Amino acid sequence: MKPMRVSGREVESLAREVRAAAQGDQRLSEVVRRIIAEVRARGDRALVEMAREFDGVEMDEDGLISGRREMEEAAGKVDAMLLRSLRRLSARIRRLEAKRLRGLAFRLRYPEGTVIESVWRAIGSVGCYAPGGRAPYVSTVLMLGVPAAVAGVGRKVLATPPPKGEEAREAVLAAAWVAGFDEVLWSGGAQAIAALAYGTERVRPVEKVLGPGNRYVAEAKRQVQADVAVDMVAGPTELVVLFDGRSEISLVVDDMMAQAEHGPGTIVMAVTAEERAAEELASTLSSALRSLPEGSAVRQNLSRDWTVVLVDDWDEAVRLVDAVAPEHLSIASNDLKHLAERVRNAGAITVGKGVPSVLLDYFAGASHVLPTGGWARTRGGLTVLDYVKLVHVVRAGPTVRSRASREVGVLAEVEGLTHHRRALGP
Repeated sequence: MKPMRVSGREVESLAREVRAAAQGDQRLSEVVRRIIAEVRARGDRALVEMAREFDGVEMDEDGLISGRREMEEAAGKVDAMLLRSLRRLSARIRRLEAKRLRGLAFRLRYPEGTVIESVWRAIGSVGCYAPGGRAPYVSTVLMLGVPAAVAGVGRKVLATPPPKGEEAREAVLAAAWVAGFDEVLWSGGAQAIAALAYGTERVRPVEKVLGPGNRYVAEAKRQVQADVAVDMVAGPTELVVLFDGRSEISLVVDDMMAQAEHGPGTIVMAVTAEERAAEELASTLSSALRSLPEGSAVRQNLSRDWTVVLVDDWDEAVRLVDAVAPEHLSIASNDLKHLAERVRNAGAITVGKGVPSVLLDYFAGASHVLPTGGWARTRGGLTVLDYVKLVHVVRAGPTVRSRASREVGVLAEVEGLTHHRRALGP
């Protein structure tokens, strides 16, 4: 492996190449469209058949849904250390999101007596998708469910692929219990998104669909958002690392390999302006990859031409990050921490030598449900704000109407809305 050297206009060209690696194709869109149509037409039976076809799991329609009682029973069976870890991470998430929510409510009074109250109202029902398949993503269950519970969402449904083993099933149910979910729908992929959006015999449709997933899940969310609200496109994992000669190269490699193991479509890139650091990282990474099976996801995701990139200076490094707009940005050096203030487009940023992006995934309490596919240009990660809507309550006394007419009534006239002006008064 050798570092790729880019400069000038090549930065934007490389960013386009990286973004293209994460995009779906027309065939994917058509497959997802057929899956959604099948679920809408055949409901629970379609979910059961797709569990057999896509997940290799035999189940019946009565087994599609688990409720709170089953979750509580599972919480009593799982390893005590797992349950304790779930509760500790849940507490960190809850503390952060409760503080964020408190900041939404305020009251503003104008001199003439008009009062505006900013209040929030929880969404009535949400469907949260947590990936699964190879292993249960219990941390993602918490990242999705705890903010919904903090917001006071009325009905919270977790959808996740049906596990092949009882131990994995109990781990998911225990996480759902700690997170505060009301139901678990054992269904994965695009079919789960369709069930949440449109409902089936056993699944009532929700008002908003949230959560990360593979390309099929991301494409399904794109297609259903004409009929149901969605949070964002949160597809395959993305990580960009900024590093230099003071970074701990072995830890940078560990972090890259950790994010690369998420599976197909993952983007992992390390960027530096120091040639010696680029050569050292490329060499260390090559040695680590040689010990892995040829077809492993980690090896495939870290064997691209642009896995290690050398730019002319740190200005170009920041420009490349903003152009890629990655889900995760890791600034893996204390000497580069000032770059965090200059980056505009990243879902979440971890800063410091020995502070991997994985720290955010499991410990910090900030959400690891983050925008991918370039969505980090316009939004950040999932928070309690995704589960509420802001409402303004306006109060005013009897003299305010005439003052409004004098001060801004002309605006209604300019807009050609004569009845608006009349409603304000002369």
